[in-house]
Amino acid sequence: MELDIVSAETLMESPYDGNVATLLERAVTEHPDTIAIEHAGETITYRDFGDRVARFADGLRELGLAAGDRVGVYMPNGIDFCTVVWACCHAGIIASPLNPEYRRREIEYQLDHADAEAVLVEGSADEYVREAVADLETDIVSATAGSDHPSLPELGTDTEAAVVDREDEDVLLQPYTSGTTGKPKGVLLTHRNFRVQIAQAVSSYSAGPIKGDGIIVLPMYHITGMVGMLSSLCAGRTLHLLRPDQWDPELVLEKLDEHDIPAFVGVAAMFVDLLEAYDPDEYDLSTLVRAGQGGDKLPQPTREGFEEALDVPLTEGYGLTETTATSHTIRWSSLGNRPGSVGQPVGHTRSKVVDEDGEEVEPGEEGEILIAGSQVMKGYYKNPEANEEVFTEDGFFRTGDIGTRDEDNYYYIRGREKEMILTGGYNVYPREIEDLLYDHPEIHEAAVFGLPDERRGETVAAAITPAEGAEISAEDVESYVLDELAPYKHPRIVEVRSELPKTGSGKIRKTKLRDEIADERGLES
Repeated sequence: MELDIVSAETLMESPYDGNVATLLERAVTEHPDTIAIEHAGETITYRDFGDRVARFADGLRELGLAAGDRVGVYMPNGIDFCTVVWACCHAGIIASPLNPEYRRREIEYQLDHADAEAVLVEGSADEYVREAVADLETDIVSATAGSDHPSLPELGTDTEAAVVDREDEDVLLQPYTSGTTGKPKGVLLTHRNFRVQIAQAVSSYSAGPIKGDGIIVLPMYHITGMVGMLSSLCAGRTLHLLRPDQWDPELVLEKLDEHDIPAFVGVAAMFVDLLEAYDPDEYDLSTLVRAGQGGDKLPQPTREGFEEALDVPLTEGYGLTETTATSHTIRWSSLGNRPGSVGQPVGHTRSKVVDEDGEEVEPGEEGEILIAGSQVMKGYYKNPEANEEVFTEDGFFRTGDIGTRDEDNYYYIRGREKEMILTGGYNVYPREIEDLLYDHPEIHEAAVFGLPDERRGETVAAAITPAEGAEISAEDVESYVLDELAPYKHPRIVEVRSELPKTGSGKIRKTKLRDEIADERGLES
């Protein structure tokens, strides 16, 4: 029997305004016996998932947490992750998801800055979490019964607990992002921000050819995976989850085949691997009608090879954490696909390209991309200076990305004003790694930058000079960063030099370094 997916237009009306958790309640009521989530062979129906969410929300209240409080969520993709995020929403508590690959330094900063009352983990906390909370007033709480921490399934008993009233502009989620300078920033995303994105996604499920099961491989602590999870469960779909740190292209192909999944979203590196692993005699992907990618630049040979092999369009999109994911996409563009473009702004978005004076430029001219709309964040947490810098007087958000638009309002990303490195779909910020390198007693100077990589798009590279009298190898540098930060942040290319090129004012010339090393290694953009 074909799944009767909820209608998108009703998701903006009473009684579904306010707290987004009412949208999950609706899906539970209308699809109680449908499998909500499948992960690693475990499944849960909407009825049981709704009960579990309510019980976890009751557990949060038993801990003394109230609406508006903040908690960290340090968990990988899985049923527990989905449950605790929805439980926080149900209770009006603001979840702040952390990358489960973070180490002590990263965890401690985010929990401290977010004023997190607790950090939610799966099972018993690992050594990084224990070390991170040692000097904080942050409790460790488990989503698993029988751990050595207070656990939500044991604390919560009320499966009929009412959803806490929240206003449209109340904060639902506080993910963290980083700029190229300074510390990571907490992004304040509201119930309204998410609802407009959920309505857009659900509209595509119900009005197009992609009714059916969904799949998420992207990390759900990241905004794209988070919106995908929330919108799928608001629509009454069955959601199949995989973990990005256990990436297996053959397993993804098996899932797409077995469950007749009609759409897949990934990053460029995933599509490179999927194309290599795909065998038409082994996998039947005739029900796959759409594939989308965002985050990094998709190599043209990969796009062409994927579309030729599977006869499925592979389109691009654009968005940021600050815009609650998608702001531009080919998928909903009025004139179809234009390879190389990220598409037109989505229905609830205004966008323009401006010059250095803030004046809108003509089609084809480069400038900074600005965005306004109901999905743009409320602001950064405890950072009025950054808020003043990123919002224009007329309410547009400055993305920091350089691009153009054509006569038909299709946008093209030309480059990043910021120095962010995009490697395999992960955002890496040079300043964070440089700060760590400068903490090493045997390193005198350091510069971190991106180099072209055929598979990842970019790879992290570093050039350092040793402190006087010190002897440090490239391998030492790699191991040092790997011990302190998430694995995807460590430089895979390290050069130890006697000196680094500088400008007349003494600033390290990263562009010159990047060009020199790329040329020496035969790397091309």
